[in-house]
Amino acid sequence: MSRLSLLLLPVLALQAQDAPAPGAVEVRPGIFVLAAAPAEGISQALKRYRFTHVLDLRRDEEPGADCQAEAARLQELGIQYQRYALGKAPPDGDFDFVRALLRDLPRGARILIHCSNGNRAAAVVCPWLVLDRGMPLTEALRVAGEAGLKLPETQEAVRRYLRKHGQA
Repeated sequence: MSRLSLLLLPVLALQAQDAPAPGAVEVRPGIFVLAAAPAEGISQALKRYRFTHVLDLRRDEEPGADCQAEAARLQELGIQYQRYALGKAPPDGDFDFVRALLRDLPRGARILIHCSNGNRAAAVVCPWLVLDRGMPLTEALRVAGEAGLKLPETQEAVRRYLRKHGQA
């Protein structure tokens, strides 16, 4: 390890600890994707960094999905919680719903979108990036991949939806 790397380690560690949503990827300013449910510590960080919304995409049958406890914890902190359960290959209506939700967020809102592993959360943000924010498809897929889009059937659902909307 170089001397410069050793000097930067404490700075990098502080930045990671002080991130607005530890472990999340900010896909656009104020729009974060997390590859897990926000634990107690992350919930406190969301409050500290003035997050306004959390969208939970997990289904009831997923291991460890305690959506009622998460909703109560976040609402206690003044953060709006919404649950919208998705499968691995979301139909068009699910993409439409999330696009509308993101378009309708109030100015200055900050949202954390999560599922159990980031795959679905990153997937539903991808069409919004392309169709509503004008991001090139290759860039949106790269960003979504960094945020957790991994499963082939989910990637295909994203591509199918974008093809239907004139994006190849």
